[in-house]
Amino acid sequence: MDASLLIIGAGPAGLLAALAAARRNLRHGVLVLERLLTPGVKLAATGGTRGNLSHHADEEEFAAAFGRAGRFTLPAFRALPPAALQELLAAHGCPTVVDNTGRIYPRSQSAAQCRDALYAAAQRVGVRFVLGHPVRTIRPPDSPTAPWRVDGWAAHSVLLAAGGQAAPQLGSDGSGFALARDLGYTITPPAPALTALYTTETWPATHSGLSLPQVTLTIDAPRTTPSHGEILFTHRGISGPAALNLAGQVARLLLRQQTVTLRLNLLTSPVDVARLRQTAGASLVLTWLAQQVPRSLAHTLLQLAGIPETTPFARLTAQQQERLRTTLHALPLTVRATGGFRESMVTAGGVSLKQVIPDTLAGRLTPRLHFAGEILDLAGPTGGWNLQWAFCSGHLVGSLAAE
Repeated sequence: MDASLLIIGAGPAGLLAALAAARRNLRHGVLVLERLLTPGVKLAATGGTRGNLSHHADEEEFAAAFGRAGRFTLPAFRALPPAALQELLAAHGCPTVVDNTGRIYPRSQSAAQCRDALYAAAQRVGVRFVLGHPVRTIRPPDSPTAPWRVDGWAAHSVLLAAGGQAAPQLGSDGSGFALARDLGYTITPPAPALTALYTTETWPATHSGLSLPQVTLTIDAPRTTPSHGEILFTHRGISGPAALNLAGQVARLLLRQQTVTLRLNLLTSPVDVARLRQTAGASLVLTWLAQQVPRSLAHTLLQLAGIPETTPFARLTAQQQERLRTTLHALPLTVRATGGFRESMVTAGGVSLKQVIPDTLAGRLTPRLHFAGEILDLAGPTGGWNLQWAFCSGHLVGSLAAE
């Protein structure tokens, strides 16, 4: 037997699993196989290299962040909530701070420093790493006492923590999905999440670089979830948290249709245009609108609504009033594409959650096989939620590792 626990992938889930398992003093130890020559490449790049490692939240907030997959995440979250993760990171030489939005960063503002600290800690407790080794074959045990066979190694248990397909320039290639599929697991088609949205409308490009702090984006499709927060107009469409957090849902729809229609609500409170006609009748619509949004955008919105810039509220026709309401609260944006995996931060899709036991993250189809991190079919919003999932899911599997 070469290892009690063999881990495929040395990202955040794999590193935390290795650290937790090594503390259990397993007879045959822990072995980590990593396809790249350096562990945690994507971890070192997170948060624009500043390292948005987690998000300060309780379990209700964490579950809500993952939508329909929220309940599935809770056993792992309870095993290592954000405060416990901060303590663990500090103990291994990576103290953290929480910003005013709840995002957790290394005090050093260096994701690479955190990666290096975890890698060094794992080596100190005896974890063995084989870097630059892409796993080719994985064979399940052929009897209750037989080991797993992973290429030339034998192991009692296996953790598949090979990540997804997001950011291929950092080494992600989806190879873990192929390994899981070969073992009989269902893979929900992967799609890029937390990525920019490209629109057929060209007017966002005229405001490239302009951001609005609080909008709502809704998809014109059933069983979708709205997104709230900041939006950034770009030369190709929209980005910023409100758009990024919607990207996974949009990308999945684009797998089966050519475009996806969004509705953009620019204001936090509904506008009573009829009342404005009475109270501000002599005022220009443009003057009022420029108080709600940047003036350059106000000009564009009036053009989209078909309202001349010299129009006062008192002169608005019923049709113009309705167009103004729609422009402000349900402005259509047609998404033709996303930024794709290259620009995405995380993968939507992966190993079906129906085939994994949430309390242990063990596969239901094969004995002594576990999953952690991005390889599973769930994705949270931007802001450290997905890294928290990777860390706590890896920790849960490692802490339950047995001979």
